[in-house]
Amino acid sequence: MKALSYLAFTMAICGLVFTELPVAATAVNITGTWEVTIHYPPPDGDYQATYVLKQDGGKITGTYHGMYGPAEVSGTIKSNDVALIVTVHGSTARFSGKVPSATKMSGTMTLRLDSSSSLPTAGDGAPTHKWSAEKKK
Repeated sequence: MKALSYLAFTMAICGLVFTELPVAATAVNITGTWEVTIHYPPPDGDYQATYVLKQDGGKITGTYHGMYGPAEVSGTIKSNDVALIVTVHGSTARFSGKVPSATKMSGTMTLRLDSSSSLPTAGDGAPTHKWSAEKKK
C-alpha cells in the first residue's frame, strides 16, 4: 500500500511540474524581403518602401530601400512584438508593432524630424502613423 501511495504522490508531483512550466514564446522569423506601407492621411497618401531584414535570435538588421534610401535598419523581436529603427537624412523612424504571421506585420511609426532634415514634415515635428508590411520573399 505504501508503494502505491509513493507512486501516486510521485505522479502527482510530476504532473504539477509539467503543468506549471511556462511555454516559451517563439518569435516568428522575419528574415526576408518586406514591402512596408506607411499609411499617411490625405492628401499625402501611402508611402511604400522595401525592407530587406535578417533576424538573428531577437536581433534584427537590414536595409531600407525607398525614396530616401538606402539606409540601415536595426531592431528587435520578442514573441510577436517587433521594433524597427531607420535613420534617413538625419530623421529617425521608429516602428513598433505585431507580427501575427510569418508574412504580415503592422503597427505604428513615429517620425522624429531633425531640424536639418531634408524629409517633408507633417507640421507637428513627431507625427505618428499606422504601418503595415507584407513579406515578398
